[in-house]
Amino acid sequence: MLHSPVEIISAAAIGLVLLVLIRLLQQPAYEPLPQPPQAPSSSLSPSPLLPPTGMPYNEEITVDLITEWYSLLISLAYLYPTQVVYPPHNINERLCKSLGIDDVVISLMKKIPYIDGPYVDVQKREGLDEGDTVYGCHLFPGSMGYSFLRDDDIVESRDPENGGVGGVRLNHLLSHDVALSHCLRDGMILILDTKANTVRILDNNDGFDNPDDFVLEIPSEPDHYRNCHPQDAPSYFRQLIEKVRSLQLIPNGPSRSDKEFYGYDTGFEDRDEAKKILTERYGWPDDFRQEDWARDAEEIWGQIQRDVWDKIQHES
Repeated sequence: MLHSPVEIISAAAIGLVLLVLIRLLQQPAYEPLPQPPQAPSSSLSPSPLLPPTGMPYNEEITVDLITEWYSLLISLAYLYPTQVVYPPHNINERLCKSLGIDDVVISLMKKIPYIDGPYVDVQKREGLDEGDTVYGCHLFPGSMGYSFLRDDDIVESRDPENGGVGGVRLNHLLSHDVALSHCLRDGMILILDTKANTVRILDNNDGFDNPDDFVLEIPSEPDHYRNCHPQDAPSYFRQLIEKVRSLQLIPNGPSRSDKEFYGYDTGFEDRDEAKKILTERYGWPDDFRQEDWARDAEEIWGQIQRDVWDKIQHES
C-alpha cells in the first residue's frame, strides 16, 4: 500500500504517463498530405513559348511551311510573284560541300523559295538591274532572307552574326545548322537546326532571352549562338503565319527600302489602320479581294503613313 504523499504522487504520475502512451499507440500512423505529381526532369530546358517537341526533322513539313509563308506575303502584296524564285534550284553544291554543310541542309537549300528575281538567268542574275529587285528586303520580321542561289550568301550564311564584315568564320555554324536570314545592326537572325528540328532566334540588340534554368551548351563562349535556347521549328513557323493571318503583323512596303512588318516592334498605329481597312473594305480573310488589294495597296499604305505622320506632328 502507498502511505506517504510522495508515493501517492509518484504513482499518479506513472499512471498518467502510461495512459498517454496507450492513447498514442491507439492513433493511426501519420500519413503525409498527398502532393501533386511533378513533371519528369529533362536535360533540355525548353522555351517557355515553343518548347522543342522531340519530333524528328521533316524536310517536307519545313518546306511546306516556308512556302506557305511566301504565299502569305504575296497575298498581302508585300511581294509580287515574279520577285520570288521557286524550286527546283541548281545551287552550288560543290561550294556547300567544301564548307562542310550537311547533305540534309543542301537538300533544303534546293527546295525552298527565295526573294531573288525576276531574272532572265537566275544563276548569273542577268536581265534585270539589281536595284529593281527586292533582294535584301525583310523576309521575316526584322530579318533579311539569304538567297542560296548566290555563292556569296552561301558563304556568309555560315557566319550570320558577322554579316560578311571582318572575315567570315566558315566553321562557325554546325554542319547541320543553316541560317535562313540575317540582319544588319538591328533585327534578328533565324537559324534552323535540321538535326534537332529547332530554330534559334538571335536578337542583335538584346542578346539571348533564355529561361532562367537554361544550361549553356558552350559555357566557355557565352555569346555563341548555340547558347541561345532552341524552339520547335514547325511551331515557330506556324505561329509566325498565324500572326500575319490574324493581322497582328502586317507586311508592308511599296518599295524595297520601305518594306517592313508593322506591329513587330514599331508601326502599331499603321498596322491598326491597315487592319481595319483590310477587314472592312477588302474582306480579309475569308472574302479577301486579293487583286483589288494588290492594285490599291501602295496608295493605301502611302495614305496611312501620311496620316500617322500628320498625327504625330500635330501631337508634338
